Amino acid sequence: MFKVFSKKEKVTAVVYGTSLTAGGAWVNQLQDWIETLFPGRLTLINSGQNSRASNTGLAHLQPLVLAHSPDIVLIEFAVNDAYRDYGPEDLDRGISLEKSRSNLNAMIDRIQEANPQADIVLQTMNSAWDAPSNYRAATLRPQLAEYYQGYREVARQRGLLLIDHHVHWCELQGRQRALFESYIPDGIHPEDTGCETIILPELKARLTSI
Repeated sequence: MFKVFSKKEKVTAVVYGTSLTAGGAWVNQLQDWIETLFPGRLTLINSGQNSRASNTGLAHLQPLVLAHSPDIVLIEFAVNDAYRDYGPEDLDRGISLEKSRSNLNAMIDRIQEANPQADIVLQTMNSAWDAPSNYRAATLRPQLAEYYQGYREVARQRGLLLIDHHVHWCELQGRQRALFESYIPDGIHPEDTGCETIILPELKARLTSI
């Protein structure tokens, strides 16, 4: 379990992505779980950025990720790469499917150049819906599934671990729509129980391989 802990006494992990990371309950849930397994040995840094996509992610990689010399990096930006309502002067406006993959590959390249031994984990996240009380989270991401597919393809091409949360969210959305919506009340950000029920179990199952 977590091979890196057999190699190093102190391990640094950075979670990097959108508001799904910056404010995601899964981050603290993951940290609490690892702490029970390896007390006092993990430093987990949350470098999520609210309302940001991979153009910004690539631009800020040095101070928010590389500067911490991480042993493990978890990356997710696809959900905002798919967003179609950034303003005309916004750095993250109009990120195509190809640009999303290009940015992701560039981040991977730079992390590996800085530390060839670093474990890089890619994540797809939840699907979206147009909650009546909030903005059009799904409508403004018409190709979200395709952006997540780009992460799957990059992970496969580069031999990286992919944690595919999107599959489980889609299954729940199709099987128990009301429960799905209760887990994501604003249409895009899973609340604590949703993170604990859908995201955390997959993290536990998949991260044991690195």
